[in-house]
Amino acid sequence: MRAVVTGGAQGIGAAICWGLKLAGADVVVADQQGEKAREIAAKLGSCGGAALAVTADVSTNEGCQNVITTAVSALGGLDILINCAAPGRDKLLLGKLSPVDWDLHQKIVLDASVMLADFASEHLAVSGRGVIVNISSVTASSIAIDQCSWPYHVSKAGLDQLTRWLAVRFGGHGIRVNAVSPGLVDRDIGHKLSDNLEYRSIIEAVVPLRRAGTGEDIAKAVVFLSSTQASYITGQVLTVDGGLGVNEVFGAALKAHQIGKKLPVGSTA
Repeated sequence: MRAVVTGGAQGIGAAICWGLKLAGADVVVADQQGEKAREIAAKLGSCGGAALAVTADVSTNEGCQNVITTAVSALGGLDILINCAAPGRDKLLLGKLSPVDWDLHQKIVLDASVMLADFASEHLAVSGRGVIVNISSVTASSIAIDQCSWPYHVSKAGLDQLTRWLAVRFGGHGIRVNAVSPGLVDRDIGHKLSDNLEYRSIIEAVVPLRRAGTGEDIAKAVVFLSSTQASYITGQVLTVDGGLGVNEVFGAALKAHQIGKKLPVGSTA
């Protein structure tokens, strides 16, 4: 297997790089953060097989083309494309109608996914079993107005529909296209939601599996969709949220509220 992961230098993207590498894939880590991408690639390479970094701005046509061209040249072809790159979240824009960051979300989440799929498609079609996995979010279908701006919500919703469109467009070439939609996920580095005792208690109350997800949880779903075990699955959005989305909202919120009242404000583990 030969894979490209955009946004692979940190967080969920880095976890996906590791998941694919441990599944036997050669991996290209594509990210605007060149130094971080090189660090991840070096660690991946120590596990055997090929791993390299590509510093690229996928908000541009040239950047997307460079990612695919470099990967194909280095790996001798391409089997898997993971679109994980996304803009950082600006907390100042939460709950506001300002369109200031829509252009960036459109370019990186939507336009880049289209351009990368287009450039990669001829290579993915060679084996007749190419794979594209887009990393979406549960906020594509629900609203987290105090965590994400509307451009984040709308671009992820568009990505889900784009996933379905690409699945139909490329199905005849043997290319499967799916998406993974993460829920609450703890950071791999730095402060985690679960480090806060109050937050952790709320998570345990509202998430049926009683914990936040990890990058590894998301990576496992991506690896599955990229494997022959999922050979007849395409056009689907797989939600990986520990059951959060199926919990009845009022009851879950009431339980979390009751737990929160019993804890000191700002409690940490």
